[in-house]
Amino acid sequence: MNWVVAADGKRIFHGGDTVFYGYWWLIANRLGPFDAAFLPINGAVVDFPHLRPASPLPADLTPEQAVVAGTILQARQVIPIHYGIRVPPFYVEVDDPATAFQQAAKKYDMATTMLAPGEAIDI
Repeated sequence: MNWVVAADGKRIFHGGDTVFYGYWWLIANRLGPFDAAFLPINGAVVDFPHLRPASPLPADLTPEQAVVAGTILQARQVIPIHYGIRVPPFYVEVDDPATAFQQAAKKYDMATTMLAPGEAIDI
């Protein structure tokens, strides 16, 4: 589920648990640009007993996908969310998602802010 919050001349996109899909351009054209995009970066592969057959594909954006999505959304910065969670074998994220995200942000020249749990940011 995704949502947009707009207030006081600022516009923020929150990507929740989302995957890379073709609506990024539509969202950008209708609602962008964004001052910040909060996007998941863990690229988690899930294998829950009640979800059969299991999928080998990520259930959330990978670090690079998050940066690319932020670029398409015309976000001034991408703020990573939903990473640092390990519950193998049911929920396995990519190796070192924070570092992979920072490398992707540099590759695509995307500004980013890495927040600690509970930390706030002024947009």
